[in-house]
Amino acid sequence: MRKPLPITGAVAAALLALPGCSTRNEWDDDYVATGDTAVCVDRDGRRIDDDHCDRRRGGASFFFLRTGAPIPYYGDSVRNPRYARYGSYNGTWGTSYARAPRATQMSRSAAVSRGGLGATGRGFGGRGG
Repeated sequence: MRKPLPITGAVAAALLALPGCSTRNEWDDDYVATGDTAVCVDRDGRRIDDDHCDRRRGGASFFFLRTGAPIPYYGDSVRNPRYARYGSYNGTWGTSYARAPRATQMSRSAAVSRGGLGATGRGFGGRGG
């Protein structure tokens, strides 16, 4: 005869919390261009600091994104279909292009697994003190 196992409060709480764990892909947290936007890219199509294009260093060139396009972070490739379908290396004549917002002037890093239920290096960035 089988005996039912009791579920403790802690186990029940953990099981109820599972659906609340984030399965969202944080790489999809895009900034979107609110107007026509230019970003500087290297020869391989990876976003770099605009200073390289302003000073015409190292084969850098601007990639022009239209309004509503996701804005790549440093290191993201504009050849990726996520960005390529929204822009080109040739701007539209007579169009004024803004620079990408400061918030996108950084590179992304992958989350580091810390163990536990959905814990990542991104998830626990509290302030000390």
